[in-house]
Amino acid sequence: MRRDAIRIASFVVSRLTVLTFIGILFPIANFGYCQQPQPTVSCEFLNSSAVFVGTVTSTRDEPAMSRGDVSPDGWLYTLSVQKMFRGPNSKTIEVYTENANARFPLRVGNQYLLFANKFHGRFEITSCGNSASISDAKESVAALERLVIPVDALIEGHISFSRKDRGAHTNNVVVVIQGNGGTFKAISDSEGWFHLHVPPGKYSATIQQTAGPTFIPSNDSVDNPEHFIARRGRCSGLQFLGD
Repeated sequence: MRRDAIRIASFVVSRLTVLTFIGILFPIANFGYCQQPQPTVSCEFLNSSAVFVGTVTSTRDEPAMSRGDVSPDGWLYTLSVQKMFRGPNSKTIEVYTENANARFPLRVGNQYLLFANKFHGRFEITSCGNSASISDAKESVAALERLVIPVDALIEGHISFSRKDRGAHTNNVVVVIQGNGGTFKAISDSEGWFHLHVPPGKYSATIQQTAGPTFIPSNDSVDNPEHFIARRGRCSGLQFLGD
């Protein structure tokens, strides 16, 4: 009886450890969860493994890869590539989406603009970014066609009063970025966004507080504003919330 209890306790602890470990390594879209801010086209492009326009030619059910038996199943799609912005030089490509809240299901015969990341050896897509049916992606495609990969690092951030970004925004908020690449300031626009380029390095971001609302780093932020690494040719995403 005592041995059974010990075995059960050990199993629970090990399973919780796996869940915690997975949450640390893969925070962005696990279990249907999207972090904030939702990326702009340029930011998502810089952080993606493959960005392309393709037409779905086939689909099949796909069992989940083992991650402690906690990951859902999903679907694997084969697409013919019409335009590759970033990724392998191939006429076809396979992408996978989990059967979770952040899934991005595709339909055979339809054409899409997709932003995919390499994960466990395969390309995966979610609904957390700018992937869309080609009919809804004209502005995104145009942005990609004129995009230039920066020689430095891009930081983009968002300030809002709502976790789901459905509430009010505020403008003219001063964001101070400090690190071994120097000290920089950015001012939020009318939609709560700020963007700046910095030399690669380690940084922290704070809001210059005024007599108005207090802004703090969001727990949902893609990168932790209190300490993050800005990488050359990549994009860091920061989210702040106001009280």
